[in-house]
Amino acid sequence: MRVTIIKDDNSVTVDGVGYRVDCSSLPADFHALQWDGDKGQIEYRTLTCDHCGQRSRKGNDLTRDLAPYAALISAWGVAKAEAEKAEAERVAKEAAALAEATAKRLAAEEARRQLGEQYAAGPQD
Repeated sequence: MRVTIIKDDNSVTVDGVGYRVDCSSLPADFHALQWDGDKGQIEYRTLTCDHCGQRSRKGNDLTRDLAPYAALISAWGVAKAEAEKAEAERVAKEAAALAEATAKRLAAEEARRQLGEQYAAGPQD
């Protein structure tokens, strides 16, 4: 499984499929996590102290533990399920509209056919 978490974008991507997920629980200096199967890299950003202006910069860390991000991955799963449900509802609504339009078109064609037969048969005395 490949996982990318980008805090500032509130983005969690699993195996190439990304959704917006609240990432505000991550540390202030957390920028991103790149996970590839059984290991990953945590990228940190430079922070500037509001009081003294001093900049702190952590190097990137390697990790073999995805557990601290399980809640974010779970939230991604919820977002994915919601998106799939919304898509299924959209497709069902579109199919219903298409079926209704087709039924109306067929009814109109049948009415025209019947009128044509009546016209061709001539007056009914």
